[in-house]
Formats: sequence, C-alpha cells, structure tokens
Amino acid sequence: MKAGLMAPAPGASPAPHDDALDRRILREQADSLLGTSMAASVGAFITALGFWGIFYYQTRQPAVLVWAALLHVTQAVRFEGNRRYLKTPKAQRDPEGAARWYCKALTFNALAWGAAPWFFFPTNNLPLMSLMMLILLGMSSGGVASLAPYRPALFRFIVPVLAGLAAALLWQRDAIHIFLAVCTLAYLYVNLKFGLQQNRLLTEALRARYEKEDLAQRLAEQVRMVERASLEKTRFFASASHDLRQPLHSLGLFGSAIAARLAGTPDEPLARNMMHCVDALEASFSSMLDVSKLDAGVVDVKPEPVALAGVFKRLQASLGRQAEAQGLALRFKPGSKWVLADAALLERMLGNLVHNALKFTQQGGVAVVARTRGAQVSVEVWDSGRGIEAREVPRIFDEFYQVGNLERDRSKGLGMGLAIVRRIAGLLNVPVQVQSRPARGTVFKLLLPRADLQASAPPPQAGMSRARAPWAMGSLRVLVVDDEETVRTSTAAALRLYGLQVDVADGLQQARDIAARLGDGLAALITDFRLRNEEDGIEVATQLRALLGRDVPVLLVTGDTAPERVRQARQSGLRVLYKPVRVQDLVDALGEQVAAGKITGKITGKGAEEEVAGLTPVAGEEGAGVRSL
Repeated sequence: MKAGLMAPAPGASPAPHDDALDRRILREQADSLLGTSMAASVGAFITALGFWGIFYYQTRQPAVLVWAALLHVTQAVRFEGNRRYLKTPKAQRDPEGAARWYCKALTFNALAWGAAPWFFFPTNNLPLMSLMMLILLGMSSGGVASLAPYRPALFRFIVPVLAGLAAALLWQRDAIHIFLAVCTLAYLYVNLKFGLQQNRLLTEALRARYEKEDLAQRLAEQVRMVERASLEKTRFFASASHDLRQPLHSLGLFGSAIAARLAGTPDEPLARNMMHCVDALEASFSSMLDVSKLDAGVVDVKPEPVALAGVFKRLQASLGRQAEAQGLALRFKPGSKWVLADAALLERMLGNLVHNALKFTQQGGVAVVARTRGAQVSVEVWDSGRGIEAREVPRIFDEFYQVGNLERDRSKGLGMGLAIVRRIAGLLNVPVQVQSRPARGTVFKLLLPRADLQASAPPPQAGMSRARAPWAMGSLRVLVVDDEETVRTSTAAALRLYGLQVDVADGLQQARDIAARLGDGLAALITDFRLRNEEDGIEVATQLRALLGRDVPVLLVTGDTAPERVRQARQSGLRVLYKPVRVQDLVDALGEQVAAGKITGKITGKGAEEEVAGLTPVAGEEGAGVRSL
C-alpha cells in the first residue's frame, strides 16, 4: 500500500485498486502538506524562541543554547526547502519528491524537540518541567492538524517528540515521573489515532472527489461520443435521403408523364399501380422530412381559437375511406368545443393518432371524442385494437419503433407517426397521455387549453381544399436549374403537360446565359438547393434577380433533410418545396404566384380572367391522373 493512503477496514471488501487514482491522491496529500507547512513553521519558530529563552533565563545552562542552535538550524533548512517548493510553478512541482525530502527534514526537527529533555531536564523545578511538558505535548497536538494530510509526516514528527519526552521521564525512575511517562505514551497513542483518522477521512474525501471527477469526465466523453454518433447518423441519413430523393423525384415526374400518356389505354392499370408504389415511398420520405423540419425548429406555431368540429370533419373526410376499407367504424364527437392551438399542427397530430389506431385495429372501430376538463379540453382517440404491453408504452414514441412488427411489414408504415406526434406535442406544449390494455384497446389523450369563443362563422382553418380553375398558360416560360440530368428532364416533361414552356440549366453559368437571352420573357425560376461545384439555389436566385433587375419568382426545391440545411432553406425567404414533389404541388405553387400577381405573361385558356388558385392539365389531358412525388 502506498504511503499516505488508508488501508481498507478489517472484513471490508477492498475497493478495486487503481494505481493512477492512488498516485493522484498521494500527490494531492503531499501538496496539501507542503502548502500548509509554511504557517506551521513560523509558529514553531516563535514557540521555540520563547521556550529556550525562558529556560536559559531561568537556568543559565549553556546546553540550552546548544539545543537552540541545533533546533533553529533544522527549522531553517525545512523552511527554506518549503519556500523554494512554493515558489516553483505548479506545473513544474514534484509533490511526492518534495514531501519525501520534507519528511526527512521534519524528522531531524522532531528529534531536536525530543532531545530537549535530555539537554536540560528541570529535575527539581516543577514549573519549568510543567512548561516543558506543556510545550512538547502542545507541539505534537498542533502538528496533527497540519501533518494529517500526509500519513508519513505524522509518524516522523509526533513519535520522536513524545518518545523523547517519555524516555526522559522514565530515566528519572521515580513514581511521579514514571506515571508522567505513561501518560505521555498514552497521549502519543491518542494523537496518532486521531491523526490517522483525519488522514483516512481526507483520503476518502479525495478519492470520492477524484472518482466523481473521473466519472463526470467519462460521462462527458460518452455524451460527446453519443453526440458525434448522432451527428454522423444525421449526416448519413441526410446524405442518403438527398441521394435517394433525387431519383425518386425524377421517377415520380416521369411516372406522371407516363400515366398521362397511358390514360384510357389497356396499360393504364400498370401506370396506376406504379404510381401507388411511388406514393408509398413519398409517404415514407415525407414522414422523415417532417421529423427533420421539427428538429430544425423551422415549424411556425400560430395558436388561435380552433373549432374541433372543423378539424374532425376534415379528418373524417381524409380517413373515412381507410376505415371503411378495413370494415371499421370511425366516429367523431367534437361537440361545440373550441381549443387554443395551431390548427394545422393539431390536425396533423390527430391525423397521425387516428391513422395509427386504424392501422392496429382489426375489428370494432375508432372513436375520437372531446371532453371538457375544467380549463382544458381532453381530445381522446379510442380504439378497440390489440393494445400495448406496459413495457412497450415508453418506446412507442421513438422513431421507427413499431409494436408487433418485428418483420418490418411495409404496409404497417415506418414507425414515424407517433414520433411526429411527440415532437408536435412538444411544440404546442400539449401533454399526451397513453392508457392501454392488451387485447382490449388503447386511448391517447391530448390536453388542450379551452378557448371560449362565440362566433357565427369560424375563422378559416388550415388544410381546407382550394378551388381550382381549369386553364392553361401556354406562353409562361419557366427555367429549371438542377445538376441532375434526369431531374431536369423529368421536371420539364411534367411541366409541359400543363402547357408551360420550360428551359433547363445544369448550373449557375448556364442559367445566367439563358436568363440573359430570355430577359423579361423569363416568368419563374425552379432551382435545386444543392448544386455541383459548391453552388446552391439561393445563390442562383440572387444572381438571376440581379441580372434581370427584378424579383423573379423562385421555387427552391431540395432533397436535403439535415436540420441545418432545412433552416438555411427556410431562412432564405424563398418558397421551398421538398423532394419528392408532386407535379400538382409544383404547379400549384406556380399558380399561387400567378394569383398573387408575381408572374406575368400571356394567359390563355378558359377562365383566364378569373382569380386563379391553381393549375390543371391542359385541354385534352384532364383526368389523365397526372401525379408524382
């Protein structure tokens, strides 16, 4: 066992040995000893000066002066060594080496104190003998406090001082002096016991401190590792998502063109089935994109009074067919309740819960009800499905986790619906409660603040369909910028189905050349966010607007789902669409620009004078089922 460190108590299980930790404790103990010894040395010098001064004054013995010289030499050597140590920069100190040297000097100093009774023992002078015993006993007791941090120093000082005194008393050979010698030895034992206990407590405190520091350091390192792994995972999925979205985006656009051309032919079911597969992929990617948007913090929350009747009606319209196809009952009971929430986010959250309930219910049905709970409204989604085991409830809101889908059946989704619910609930500050009984069903409860609103007509809610006017824009010219040839070609093919004139460019320079040639004829720009050669769509839009001297409407299309890229796209101020994009969504975005008066051009076709909220395929191709991701 290293000097200065406590031994385990008898019968106790020894702690795992750690040489590095023991060494750190020993260095700390040695440093503490040397750090406090300067004040102790000054006190010992003053005490010694008074001690031998009184004895010399009373006895005039030359031995007193000899002893004083010997003592002060040892004190001076110890003081100078300690002073040099404390002046040394902390990074250059060697506490263990200095402590070993200090203990040697301390031993000589203690031997000098212990030799005092042998140099000038006041045999027949009771006051001087009492003074000598008081000083030597007091010096040993006072040394315990300053020497306790370093165990070897306790023995090096206390034992020589009190052993010398006890031996001198025994040498007198009478009963009184022998009794005083025995008392001195008992005092030596008590002081050592107390000093060792103090050393043990200090050692335990140091060990606990260093173990906590090591634990905190390891924990911090683990946190950094987890953060790095999470960041690498995010980057990997973002890159993989971007790379997969590019061909999927093109697949959807080409599929739309093929479906339009095969409409009314015997091969139309093949095209329709292909688009069903594309739709399934779109749903998966859209779920992951929703999570990325929520994680990026770019989803705006706009609380307002919301009539649950309107929200429930839209959910009935969107999910009623699914319930009917499964032979399940789907019931909504909103009453006349209003809540304070973001209408779009609330509808998405409830839609995910209802969709999840339908997915895991084989018979019976799903009921969505609203109940008043004081200042809150409890919106509850009940189902008669398989239920959830208690051990699985804490995990159901994790990404990609699905109850009872170990085989990862694609028809049961990706397991992102409830993860999105959890994130939206956090944004809305809405508690979500789950109660479930296996084989009996599950209920999800959302506790929303109640909004007491009496209004004859509710405010418009998000998610309401827009009226669309069938028309064509034969002379509207659009520039598509993308570094992927398949994306450029598929986007152009799909937009031309709507009568749009399309030019394509693979980067900034080609886009500038086309824009300079078209001039005022360029009506809108559709550009990918991430281009080759470290170019991006924001830069393309900025330079083309500067070149043309006007704010050309821009649609920024991206397949990036990394939170920082989502934030960057959102903060650009441009209209952002996320790949894979359906043709109708792309055309609707252009239609919104037309309706806002941001795109000018010769408009032809039926209803051209009317206010426009969207576009449909040109004449002759209506009903062709033009769709894409």
